[in-house]
Amino acid sequence: MKITLRLCVGLVAGCITAVALALAATFVARTLWPDYAAAEPEKAYSVAMLLSRLAAGAFCTAGAACVTTIIAGDNGKATSWLGGVFLAVSLPIHLCRVWADYPVWYHLLYLSYLVPVAGLTGRVAGKRSGGDVRHVTSSLEN
Repeated sequence: MKITLRLCVGLVAGCITAVALALAATFVARTLWPDYAAAEPEKAYSVAMLLSRLAAGAFCTAGAACVTTIIAGDNGKATSWLGGVFLAVSLPIHLCRVWADYPVWYHLLYLSYLVPVAGLTGRVAGKRSGGDVRHVTSSLEN
């Protein structure tokens, strides 16, 4: 039961982390890149802007995967679930709501990297932290 609870808490924390990072990245892009802020209302992004959005999405996914790995304490296995959650949430949004707003390559690239980036980042974070993940896990169990 404790493993399932840690997994759920890790997934929720990962999702919250991804949203927080996305909001921060959007704020930074609007603030430091006036052309981005001007393009945003009509979604008239240049290729450079689209690539920066994809990079920010990958960064958010990776950050969320690190948080999920630490909390779940499973050396990265929970992050495959996280990537699946991100894909399950993003797929209908991209297919139904914003498909016409972006080029097809943008949607395909974004949707295709969610699960691999989350899974690989979680595995790397789990291996790099080694005993730290187990230490955090044991302190959460107490």
